[in-house]
Amino acid sequence: MRIAKYIFLLLLLITVTISVFVATKDGNYTVTKSKQIDVSKEIVFNYVSDSKNWETINPWKGENIKIKSVQKIGEETILQNIIINEVPAELKLTFKDTLSKKTIITWTTNGKLSFKDKFLSIINRGTHNNFAEKFEKGLTILNTILTTEINSFSVKVDGFVNRDTVFYIQQVVSCKVEELPAKIKKTLPKLNYLLKITNTPENGAPFIVYHSIDSLANKITFSVAIPTKQKVFTSPESDIYTGQTNPFQAVKATLTGNYNHKKEALAQLSDFMSKNKLERSDRNKIFEIIPVNSLTEKSAAKWVTEIYIPVRPKKITIAIKPVKKDSINTMIESNVKNSLIP
Repeated sequence: MRIAKYIFLLLLLITVTISVFVATKDGNYTVTKSKQIDVSKEIVFNYVSDSKNWETINPWKGENIKIKSVQKIGEETILQNIIINEVPAELKLTFKDTLSKKTIITWTTNGKLSFKDKFLSIINRGTHNNFAEKFEKGLTILNTILTTEINSFSVKVDGFVNRDTVFYIQQVVSCKVEELPAKIKKTLPKLNYLLKITNTPENGAPFIVYHSIDSLANKITFSVAIPTKQKVFTSPESDIYTGQTNPFQAVKATLTGNYNHKKEALAQLSDFMSKNKLERSDRNKIFEIIPVNSLTEKSAAKWVTEIYIPVRPKKITIAIKPVKKDSINTMIESNVKNSLIP
């Protein structure tokens, strides 16, 4: 009986000691995880800041998580206010360039541990360690997705093609070059809505018409367009306009993969034009049909972009076989003799 009493007192003493230790333990915590992402900062920032991409990198899949707000601060910081299993948290992501045009992304959170979390932290469990594991998992997933999607692409030069008359509606957009995919994604739903409320059928996949590029200012002006079966008239105060292309000839290449590989497709088209002695035509503008885009496919590696560069019409040459001088004289003498025969 006395031994049991001593054991009970010992256990009570241990419990009180642990309770005092846990209660007096600093409850403030900071969790920080960093990782190098093997693509440029602009691409990483644009991908992470798009809420539609969150599910692809969310390390809390299957848990009770709710995103209350996402705030972009410049082009280097994103703040996320979320609730994970009924516990609110503020997450901060920062993006930094590297000399090799890659990105260092840092995921950070601050908070205060409950008594339970303080106790679990002693055995390397609880909220603090959960965040560390989730951040590591999320950053690893992000790197895998972006490097796979960015580096996977193919280009097919389809060659010389003829284009027929096309009617379309369009909205003109000006932005930085790297913002182009996001602007397309934002503008297309507006055009689709106009066609829907006016009961106007589409006549093919959406496309982009390029108006001007300012390389020094890194700005581009283009139209996001959707083809229609007939000409559509819009009100004068609308920022959506009607358009029409007349028949013309062009060279075509099909890019499958992220839009950032467009330079490779243009280079191959340029080589094709040079080898076939084709000249760029100024009568029409370069345009791109986007049958598979960010609205229809989440994976950038599966996007399809058909690039058309207008060219001058091919010259038709007729090969004339040269006739020898002796043959001409023989033909003349034969005709003269035939005319003298009665």
